[in-house]
Amino acid sequence: MTRPQTDAQTLDRLLAPRSIAMVGASNNLYSIGGLVFANLKRSFKGALYPVHPKDAQVQNCKAYSSVAQLPQSVDLVLIAVASHAVEGVVEEAVASGVGGIVLLSSGFAEAGAEGLALQQRVAEKAKAGGVRVIGPNCIGYLNIADGVMANFALTPDEPLPPGGGVALVSQSGGLGSYLTTKGLLTGLKLGWFVSTGNELDVNIASVLRYLVERPEVKVLLAFSETLRDPEVFIETARRAQLLDKPLVILKAGRSEAAAKAAMSHTASVVGAADVFDAVCRQYGVIIAHSMEEMLDLGMIFQDGRRVVDNRLAIMTSSGGTGVLLADEAALSGLDVPGFPEHEQQQMLSVLHTPFFGSVANPVDTTAAVNPKSVTALQKLISESPSVDMLATVTWARATEAAQELAQLYKSSTKPLAVLSTDLVDVLREAGVPTYTDPQRLARALAALHRFSCRPPLSDDATLPGDAQRAQRAREHLQLPAHERVLMEAQGKRLFAHYNIPLTEEVWVQDEEAAVEAASRIAGKVVLKVMSYQLPHKSDVGGLRLGLQGEADVRAAYRDMLEEVQRRAPHAQLDGVLVQQMVPARLELTCGLQRDPVFGPIVAVGLGGVLVEQLAETALLRPPFDRATACRALGQLLGGRLVQGRRGLSSDEQNQIADIMIGVGTLALELDEVSEIDINPIRVDAGKALAADALVVLQGPQVQAGH
Repeated sequence: MTRPQTDAQTLDRLLAPRSIAMVGASNNLYSIGGLVFANLKRSFKGALYPVHPKDAQVQNCKAYSSVAQLPQSVDLVLIAVASHAVEGVVEEAVASGVGGIVLLSSGFAEAGAEGLALQQRVAEKAKAGGVRVIGPNCIGYLNIADGVMANFALTPDEPLPPGGGVALVSQSGGLGSYLTTKGLLTGLKLGWFVSTGNELDVNIASVLRYLVERPEVKVLLAFSETLRDPEVFIETARRAQLLDKPLVILKAGRSEAAAKAAMSHTASVVGAADVFDAVCRQYGVIIAHSMEEMLDLGMIFQDGRRVVDNRLAIMTSSGGTGVLLADEAALSGLDVPGFPEHEQQQMLSVLHTPFFGSVANPVDTTAAVNPKSVTALQKLISESPSVDMLATVTWARATEAAQELAQLYKSSTKPLAVLSTDLVDVLREAGVPTYTDPQRLARALAALHRFSCRPPLSDDATLPGDAQRAQRAREHLQLPAHERVLMEAQGKRLFAHYNIPLTEEVWVQDEEAAVEAASRIAGKVVLKVMSYQLPHKSDVGGLRLGLQGEADVRAAYRDMLEEVQRRAPHAQLDGVLVQQMVPARLELTCGLQRDPVFGPIVAVGLGGVLVEQLAETALLRPPFDRATACRALGQLLGGRLVQGRRGLSSDEQNQIADIMIGVGTLALELDEVSEIDINPIRVDAGKALAADALVVLQGPQVQAGH
């Protein structure tokens, strides 16, 4: 019952209410109703109404027996009652004109068929009344900017979060509560937390789309078990890139076991993890691989500092720690450059002599240097034009050193990350990103550099479809009944409509025509049997290579047909393809699959005989432009595919990119096509040509073996 969102303003009354009622509010502070209402009461400044069928007062507030008895229509209704009572409460809330509902109750889709039916009925009633719903099976949300603590992620005896620019959205309420608590303990400036639960209406994508436009939100963190409304998610990613707001996502459901767990937890549909990661990379979404990494990234991004390069200064009193930090920085893609001689002399001038450390970078002061000299040295390094970011080391018990670091952080505009034996209150209060492991520190700074120097996203809106071309192309999709796989010659005729460069070839029906076609094609040729039943021709001997001259072609033609008849007597042959045999310095493959979440996905990778041995591919979701396709090629083999003497030239990269664009455009215009496999794309001397084509159409009747 997901309802795609294009207008984030429809969530205002739900997520930034001016009046709130809670059905299920309780005087029992050990119940969910009691906890949530106590949280609301201590933070919300607008009209607040507890709803209880019997109690005249709830936590010293006048209570009302039902939503219908409230003195005014409210923006938000929270519901914390048993699932069997929810439907009636929703009906009453909708009738009263509420703007949104947070449904905390469980026992819906996650509980089986009966709960799913109840969830669908509730969704239909809310949708009919134009009321937005978060949940069910969630723990609510917090919005510090508007004083809304509509959740039980935090208890009323815990301090109110100080607020800030970080927003956290989690489908899982329990994990969201864990992340909220852990984030606040590490110094995360959390201004928003939203738990979406079963997502009968409002989902992660729509919440992120709303939050990215909020001026106080500077960083978006999300935990997702599944992703509904992928178009809204991608639109959000684009807005985040444009507004310079990092979007970090931690995705569960990567393994088959996890996918099954997600289904039982929130009745989710989980797409392929590699596709999800590829789409995130394409649209600038940062992928976190652990809870710690997501919070680490939140810490490094929350102050809004950016860099123009990847040069890191390391300051430490421990030489070994400095070397380890330098190692992790290099492995993460950062540079640890030596300081110029004149800057080193300036540093030495503020240190006591004799000095037995190093000011080259990493800067090792040793433990013998006077603390005041260290402070002066840190100031010099922070002002150095030779570095873009700073990392230093401290001990949790060194309170004076921590105070100096907090002051250094406040006085500098450069990113600073601290490696510490433990979290330090003075650093946390100052918002200084602090880590207890060198690898976490280095990866956080590297992520900051990548985000700061990210390339602009291509504008998908400039890539329109062509209805007339699609109509012409569909002529090649008219297959006999029960057939779903195009013959190679048909597939290539389809490709020609999408500007996919092809080898020269002729589709013939007899031996004489084959000889004539081969004589017209320059150089050596290939013979391929055409049959709907033989999409993989070489498996039954339906392929002959390197033929030249009439005698060669005649002999190969006869021998090939005899072998196919012997090995595949069931196959009905439909002629032979006579194809130019082009040289190949490299062979690539380009294909198409349709993901259940994101739809068509174009893959490119090494092809020919290496396609299975080196199964590395780059994935893109169409539409995309040539620059995006070329960047994807540059990701393969660690960049080696486009570098070096035998790497792809610029012209070859552009031609392969055009093949990728053609496949993607075809997929967008022809929904009937479910799979494409072009293997190989033969690349040599500035040319890239599609030498084979396998096209599969949608439908349940694809024959076994196809």
